[in-house]
Amino acid sequence: MKTISILFNIASLLILGYLIIDEGIPRGTNLGIFITFAGASISSLIYIFSHTGNSTSYLGLWLQRKKLEEQKKIDLLK
Repeated sequence: MKTISILFNIASLLILGYLIIDEGIPRGTNLGIFITFAGASISSLIYIFSHTGNSTSYLGLWLQRKKLEEQKKIDLLK
C-alpha cells in the first residue's frame, strides 16, 4: 500500500511538472489549485518517508503514558 501511494504521488507531481512545461506557470484561480495539489502530494511523500511502519505518533505515546500513569495510581491505592 505504501508503494502504491508513493507511485501515485510521484505520478501526480510528474503530471503537474508536465503541465507547467506544456502550459506555463498557472496564474489566477488555477494557481491556488496547482499549489493545493502540489502541496498535498509533497506533504504526503514527506509523511510517508519520515514515518516508518513501527513508529508511534507523539499523541499515541502521550496517551499511552497517561494510561500507564493512571494505572500506576490505581495500583498504589490497592
